[in-house]
Amino acid sequence: MKGRIFNIQHFSIHDGPGIRTTVFLKGCNLRCYWCHNPESQSYLPEIGLYPARCIGCGKCVSSCPKSDGVRSAIFQNCDGCGRCVETCYTGARKQYGEDCTVDEILSDIMVDRDLYDKTGGGVTFSGGEPYMQTDFLIELLTALKSEGINTAVESAVYVNWSKIEKTLSLIDLFICDIKSADDEKHISATSVSNRLIFDNIKKLSVCANNLLLRTPVIPGFNDNYHDLSAIADFIASLPRIPKHELLPFNGTCKEKYKTLNREFKAENLTPPSRDEMERFADIFRLRGIDCAINE
Repeated sequence: MKGRIFNIQHFSIHDGPGIRTTVFLKGCNLRCYWCHNPESQSYLPEIGLYPARCIGCGKCVSSCPKSDGVRSAIFQNCDGCGRCVETCYTGARKQYGEDCTVDEILSDIMVDRDLYDKTGGGVTFSGGEPYMQTDFLIELLTALKSEGINTAVESAVYVNWSKIEKTLSLIDLFICDIKSADDEKHISATSVSNRLIFDNIKKLSVCANNLLLRTPVIPGFNDNYHDLSAIADFIASLPRIPKHELLPFNGTCKEKYKTLNREFKAENLTPPSRDEMERFADIFRLRGIDCAINE
């Protein structure tokens, strides 16, 4: 079986305990306007273009099967075949989306085995939405558990519970986002309702080995007492209250949007200050929630 990934990041320290390797799976069923991984959203392979690196050699034109003879296909006309990437020696083009087997990913992951053992780390699957490729995710998790490696999954859990249930025994840590407790606001910002997400989080608070909830703090969306209090009240009402993290918005991903010729709707937002983040964290702490700021 093969799955589609767009990155494997070594030496991660923000995606679970210890030093970790984070595997990013392609495809997502949400469309958050502040998304830091726009290349994760579509399951299809995509080509990113870095114009400043282009020297106009024309190799991409001659290698592209959809070229008009003057320029290579890009963005809407591109099928992501990657031939232009292979011939571009200046790095002006980058392919997002590679089909890999479980063994191929494991061979990359196992390079860091000593780091996992020494730091209490492991492997985290992120995206995109890992459950968009549930069968492949299960094969990866099963292989890692057979090696005794700690596993974590970052998910918006906007999926049928049956998919999550299949992985419960294979995941040491679930990391799930809570973006807004207001369903209408959630739909306007992500394109989907939060009802299924909240139902799944309630179940995970009982069934999961370990659960960590995260809230991205987005200026103009949820960076206020009312919205964050509603999220905190929901967390405090769970059968088992999990740990919680606040993630301050940053706009460091804007270049990725440019390479994909997409609008970054959050480009002009100003990240919250440390003092603001501490005040936001206190909203959760006053409700008995163990809340940290993950920067």
